[in-house]
Amino acid sequence: MKIDVDKFVQEHQEEIMTLVNHSLNRAGDIVNKQVQAGQLGATMQDVLPVMLYEILLTNTVATLRLAAEMVNESTAN
Repeated sequence: MKIDVDKFVQEHQEEIMTLVNHSLNRAGDIVNKQVQAGQLGATMQDVLPVMLYEILLTNTVATLRLAAEMVNESTAN
C-alpha cells in the first residue's frame, strides 16, 4: 500500500486550512472566556500555555481524522 501524501494534501487543502482556522479560533475563544472570567491573567505568560494546549489538542484530533481519511482513501483505490 502506497499513500501519496502530497496528492492528499493538495486535494484537501481547503479543508485543512479550515480546520487550522477553527482550531485557532476555538483556542482564542477559550482563552478569551477564561480571561474574562478572571481564571487567567491577560499576560502572555498566562495566556500562551493555555492557547498552545488548546491548539495542540484540536489539531491532534483533526490530524488523526485526516490521517484516517487518507489511509481509507488509499485502501479504497
